[in-house]
Amino acid sequence: MTIVCRISAILLCTVAVSCACAEQRAASMYKTSCAQCHGTTGEADTPAGKAFSARSLNSPEVLKMSDAEMLALIKKGKGKMPAWEEILTDDQLKGVIAYIHTLQKGKNLAASSSASSEGGGAKP
Repeated sequence: MTIVCRISAILLCTVAVSCACAEQRAASMYKTSCAQCHGTTGEADTPAGKAFSARSLNSPEVLKMSDAEMLALIKKGKGKMPAWEEILTDDQLKGVIAYIHTLQKGKNLAASSSASSEGGGAKP
């Protein structure tokens, strides 16, 4: 039984490290491939993003996109956004999309936290 527990613990740690490495790779790919226009926060507030009219990843249009729609758009490109299908694999692109979702959630959590702190609480 002890051996089974040890093996389970080792496998669990291996999976956790593997997931963390995949998240780091996706974040790195986003930073090298996307952040120049979309910015590190996804707000498209960089000089290149402004020059190319890049869409904020928190815009209503982007937030309502499914992962499949986002994957197709990133693979084929749109407007001034280049196609990435010849540069990144589908798995890499899916990792980048997962990373984009973390940026979107972070922004949405910050916005809801700010709104609740402004609206609630006793006034002095």
